[in-house]
Amino acid sequence: MDFYSIVEGPLLWIVSLVFLAGLLIRLSFFLCSIIISNNRNEEKGQIYTISTLGRFFLPLHKASTKKPFYTALRYIFHGCLFVVPIGLSGHIVLWTESRFEWDWTALPDTWADWMTLILLGFAAYFLVRRLILTNLRRSSSILDILLILITALPFLTGYFLAHGTLDSMAFLGDNMVIIHMLSGQLMILMALFLFYKPRLNIQACTGCASCVQNCPTETLEANDKGSLRIFSYAHFQCICCGSCVSVCPEGAAELRHEINAKRFLQVFSKREIRSVELEACERCGAYFAPEPQMGQIGLIFASDCIKCCPNCRKTKMGERLHQMSPWHRSPKESDETLKTDSPCR
Repeated sequence: MDFYSIVEGPLLWIVSLVFLAGLLIRLSFFLCSIIISNNRNEEKGQIYTISTLGRFFLPLHKASTKKPFYTALRYIFHGCLFVVPIGLSGHIVLWTESRFEWDWTALPDTWADWMTLILLGFAAYFLVRRLILTNLRRSSSILDILLILITALPFLTGYFLAHGTLDSMAFLGDNMVIIHMLSGQLMILMALFLFYKPRLNIQACTGCASCVQNCPTETLEANDKGSLRIFSYAHFQCICCGSCVSVCPEGAAELRHEINAKRFLQVFSKREIRSVELEACERCGAYFAPEPQMGQIGLIFASDCIKCCPNCRKTKMGERLHQMSPWHRSPKESDETLKTDSPCR
């Protein structure tokens, strides 16, 4: 058996079976994590669980209003990503000739060509955007670049194969079928270990935990431990709804793809993604709020009451009011105090 026969036969079936089995396992893990998460909260019932599943399979990103053009491109890109491989006549022939003998209506070749070119154009845009824009370039890793390249490669080689574009080049012309099949199988395996990862920009995030409070599936979690507020997430619970991105007042939250085989079997464990220093109350020493958030508040309010925890703040305001009380001052002192002092100054 030559290499082509191995790639077209046993290797293709092994990759397909691994993908189907992995997909079922991921779906089972997702269902378990969502059901367990919803059962922890008595306010969430079966209807909420069903609606959560619906939002996962038909994702409507809540952050689309912030970047409508970019969001539209992503939806078109992912639409082409799914429709072209399923509707391509050459792929349908393989299923028809297999032991399953499955058959369905194919896309017109013209449509398949245009959708392939649209996908490749968007992939090039996403890649250039990530390489040129400073903020994206700094936050990107080599895996982010490989994700785009591996996704685009099967479509690029398939287009060349269908039109004989590189037939004049000896090596590529003779091996384009093998390259196309291997790149497609690599993309399938990559998709199995592809997760969405919430990311909190260190420079912009103030640790306010708005993202945690608005996460519908408790994917994000924040726990105060000593002088730190630690943010963590469970990747199997994420339904890609974009609530964290939509509600973040600083624009620090984002959803990013992550390729990670190790996370596949980590069903219920949560991974730390950010830690923020907490500020101590100047009166009692208790940690009560994130330092970055208090810094932002300090730019707006000059009162020294904000440096106290809520309990000490009430006490301090009570003491100030007590000092201003006319029953504890002479009338002249009370008038002067009311003009110059305030409870939180």
